[in-house]
Amino acid sequence: MSHDPEASAKLEYAGRAPVSIVCVFNDPDVLARCLKRSIDEGCVAPTLTELIAVDSRGGAFATAGAALNHGAAQALNEVVVFAHQDVFLHSMVGLERAAHELLSSPQIGVMGAVGIDGSGRIVGRIRDRVIGLGEPAPQPRDVESIDEVLFMITRDRHRQDPLADDARLGWHAYAVEYSARMREAGLRAVVRDIPLTHNSLSSNLRHLDVAHRFVGDSYPALLPLATTCGTIRPDGGAGRAALIGRRARGLVRWERESRAARGARSVVPLRDVVLADVRFVIDQIAALSGASAIRALDREIVGGTATEVRGLERLGRLTSAATADLATMTAEIEKRASGELVVLANLEAQDLGFLDLAGSPCIVGFSQEARLWIVLGVSRSDVGELWSDHRSRPYAGIVMPSRGVSV
Repeated sequence: MSHDPEASAKLEYAGRAPVSIVCVFNDPDVLARCLKRSIDEGCVAPTLTELIAVDSRGGAFATAGAALNHGAAQALNEVVVFAHQDVFLHSMVGLERAAHELLSSPQIGVMGAVGIDGSGRIVGRIRDRVIGLGEPAPQPRDVESIDEVLFMITRDRHRQDPLADDARLGWHAYAVEYSARMREAGLRAVVRDIPLTHNSLSSNLRHLDVAHRFVGDSYPALLPLATTCGTIRPDGGAGRAALIGRRARGLVRWERESRAARGARSVVPLRDVVLADVRFVIDQIAALSGASAIRALDREIVGGTATEVRGLERLGRLTSAATADLATMTAEIEKRASGELVVLANLEAQDLGFLDLAGSPCIVGFSQEARLWIVLGVSRSDVGELWSDHRSRPYAGIVMPSRGVSV
């Protein structure tokens, strides 16, 4: 691919703009299977979009900001995209169209694929591991913060305001900090649908509290500040009042999820419904059940973009994922191969009657993010005490609601 800036200026992009994708990587195999593969397969001519891969294995960079700034300084295009190595982009044209919107909107300081708005809702439709999540954002929507999985700024903006290179941030919350910085400067932090699958294998929360405290201390006027990894509060989450607040919010979520879980009683008894986010336990389920492959199907939603990816890998297990309607889900259940787990997510209670689950061992669960979910090809007995704490079971006090009370 040629990267002549003069030639770039002459190309007719029809609402697209080439981008420089900067990725800091520590696993070349993951980079090759996910981000690089999706760029190579998805680029549509004409395009001068480039990938700038920054190798962090040698410890040359102390922070994500330092590594990403190093890559951005090499960018040849007017828009710089920062993305994780384990991201699979479903539409390079969609990414370039988002970049064109950014260039056409000087009031936007930063644009991302997913974030949190002022009501605490996840905005931006993506697939995270094995579920689809987030409200669709076909047009830019203002958010309080943007997640680091993918975000973009103009090259000129980066020269004026590079990413923060501070030891207290380390490798966390650098997009959150940038979102806050832009908002404080009177610019917009927005999310716009950029279809992707984030094939993350872990959740590194070490020192996240330090990074959040740094952001909170830097932008006190914006607190409380919602992020995809929790809310940054004025007290930094310390002290008795903060502890009581966290417990109260946890109880409210438990009660809401318990009520919603009642819809799964047509599949399994309520006591057998798990209250958990399947994203964070799917690899443990696969290991305990001896599964060799994972097929993930997220229920299509109004306004969402259908996506599919094959040939991913999770800890040695071949993994594929797709957006599907109920008929497709039923067909996938019927042809499930031995040793394959099929994950169905984003289901509502009324969907369960359309799925033929007879004869298939399964685990049924609920979380705010994945809604009702089902893992076929494994039973609760196969995973032992994976969910042994009381929080993973529906609140017993609402199993039999009083007559006349609707939930």
